[in-house]
Amino acid sequence: MSQLAIVEAFAELPDTRRTAGQRHNQALCLALFTLAVVAGNRGFLAIGDWLKAYHDELVTLGNPCQRALTVL
Repeated sequence: MSQLAIVEAFAELPDTRRTAGQRHNQALCLALFTLAVVAGNRGFLAIGDWLKAYHDELVTLGNPCQRALTVL
């Protein structure tokens, strides 16, 4: 599956989170948050509601629960 340009745009950003904080793919999260804000959602609750409402459509963008593969 090819990635969307918005996910690719965020893929080049350095991930400054601690290893323990890398539960989700940063580029995908930033892309989803950006799409939610562009759709007119403001605030965490509105963004969360939007993500739930469009869950099935958004899953095609990638696995939102993709965990970082790290060995502790």
